[in-house]
Amino acid sequence: MKLLIAIIILFASSSLYSQGLPGGQYDRYEIEPLKTNAKNKAMISAKYKYTTNDTYSMNDIGIKLGIYATDDLVIGAHYFYLFDKSVIFVPKSDNLKAALLYDLYGINVDYFVSNSYSLPISVGLNLGIGQATYTSFGNSPVSDDLTGDWLSNIEPEVNLYFHITNNMLIDFNIGYRIISGLEYDGLENTDLSGFAGGIGLTLTIQ
Repeated sequence: MKLLIAIIILFASSSLYSQGLPGGQYDRYEIEPLKTNAKNKAMISAKYKYTTNDTYSMNDIGIKLGIYATDDLVIGAHYFYLFDKSVIFVPKSDNLKAALLYDLYGINVDYFVSNSYSLPISVGLNLGIGQATYTSFGNSPVSDDLTGDWLSNIEPEVNLYFHITNNMLIDFNIGYRIISGLEYDGLENTDLSGFAGGIGLTLTIQ
C-alpha cells in the first residue's frame, strides 16, 4: 500500500511539473489583458432625466455627444427637452393656467476618474442656454408663447457606466441643475432648478 501511494504521488508530481514546461497545459492559456475605455474615440448617449425640487418635478429626454480629447477627457454637446406638462403656472393676470415647455442645449465636459472596463465613472459639467415657452393646459385657452424666454443652465453631475457589450453601456447619473434668466410671471428660477438624476444608453465608437 505504501508503495502504491508513493507511485501515485510521484506520478501526480511529475504530471504537474510537465504542465509548467513550455508547451504544457498552463502555456496554452493567456491571461486576458485588463480592458479599459482608453481606445474610445467618441460616444453618443440617449438620456432620460428627472429633476425635482420643492415645487415641481420635471421629465426630460435628450441626447449627448462627445469626442475623447484624451483617454480620460470627453468634450461634446447636448440637447434636452421637457416632454411632459409637469410645470403648471399662471403666466398672465387672467388666471388661466399654462404648461411650461423648454429646450436646453450647450456643451458638456466629462472627466473619467475611473476608466476601468468594469466600472467607468466620470464627473461632468453641462453648460448651456435654453428657451422656455408655454402652451395651453387642460381647458385653459392660453395663447402659445411663440417668442419664448431665454434661460441659462449649469449642471454638475456624476455618471456611472455599466457595460452591456464592449461598445454599449447603460449609465446612471446624479447632479444638480441650476437655471437662471427665467422671467415669466408665476415662476422662479428655483422652480426649474433642483436635483437631477437619470438613466441613459451610451454607444462608444473606437
